Amino acid sequence: MKKFIIDADTGSDDAVAILLALQDPSIEILGISVVSGNVPLQQGIKNTISTIDMTEKKVKVFAGADKPLTRDYEEVYVLEKFMEHVKSLKSSSASGQCVHGIDGMGDIGIKSSTEEYEEKNAIDFIIDTINENLNDITLVTLGPLTNIALAIQKDSSISKKIKHCYVMGGTSDGTGNVSAAAEYNIWVDPEAAKICFDSGMNITMVGWDNSYKYAMLKEDEIEDLRSLKSKLADFSVDIQKTLIDLTFTTYGFHGFDLPDPITMAIALDNSIIEDSEQLHVIVDTRDGITRGQTIVDYFNVEEKNQNIRVVTKSDKDKFMNLLRKSLR
Repeated sequence: MKKFIIDADTGSDDAVAILLALQDPSIEILGISVVSGNVPLQQGIKNTISTIDMTEKKVKVFAGADKPLTRDYEEVYVLEKFMEHVKSLKSSSASGQCVHGIDGMGDIGIKSSTEEYEEKNAIDFIIDTINENLNDITLVTLGPLTNIALAIQKDSSISKKIKHCYVMGGTSDGTGNVSAAAEYNIWVDPEAAKICFDSGMNITMVGWDNSYKYAMLKEDEIEDLRSLKSKLADFSVDIQKTLIDLTFTTYGFHGFDLPDPITMAIALDNSIIEDSEQLHVIVDTRDGITRGQTIVDYFNVEEKNQNIRVVTKSDKDKFMNLLRKSLR
C-alpha cells in the first residue's frame, strides 16, 4: 500500500481531493494535517472531518499553522474586498472565503460529526511520520505550504526522506488566480513555498493552469457527476455552490474548477500527466505585484538546480474518469 500524508486548507476543492484518496484502495492515509488558507484553521479542521465522515473511514486529523510564517492572516468574505486587499499590495494574507464560502464548503450547512482532532500538532506528526517511514511517504499538499516549511525548519533532514511531494500551487504558464502573476496557495505564504522549493525535496508542481485548462467542469460535466446518483458525487457538487455562483458572475457559465483534485489525481496516477519538465523554479517573496509568483526558468537562464518537476499538460479524460470512479 502507498502511504500518504495530505496537507490541506480544506475548502470545497480540497474536500473532493481528499475523497479521491480516501476512495483509492491502494492508498493508506497516515494522517491529514490542516493549515489556514481557504478558511481559518479551526474551520478547515471541521471541513476535513466532515469530508472523512462521508466515507465512514477513520483518518487522523492534525492541527497545524493558523497563519503564514511571517505574515498576518485576515478573513475576507467578499470578492471585491479580497481584490482590494490584493491590489493594495499589503503584506498580509487573506482567506479564500469569497470563493469557497464563509465555511469553505459552499455555505450549504455541512456539519462535522465531531470537532475533536489529534493532540499532537501537525508539524511533529509530519516529522515523526516521515522519520518512521523513510523514503516511503508521498506527501500531497493542497494549501499554503506553511506546515511543511515549519517541519523542514525543525528537522531539515526530512526533505531527503520523503518519497515524493505533489504540490498544488503556482503556475507553469505565468497566469495567476489572485493577482496577474500569482496562484493563491503560493501567494498566501510565499516564504514557506520558497523554503519547500529550495529544500531538495522531490517535488512535482501542479499549477493552477492545469486546473483551468484540464479540470474545469461545465454544466454537462456537472450533470454527468449528478447522474452517478451517489452521495459522494452529490456532496462534491453541492459544496461548490459558492464557486459555481462566482464562476457564473465572472465568466458567464455555471461551472467550477478543481485544482486540488487534479493534483491528487496525478499523485494517484502519474499517467494523467501528459507533459512535464524538470526545471528551476523561483518563488518571489517580495511584496508587490509579483508576490507569490512561481518563476519557471524554461531556458536555464539562472543556471541553477532544476528543483521542480513542472506539470505543463494533463489528460482531462483520464482525470474525469478517475473522478467518476472515485465518487460512485
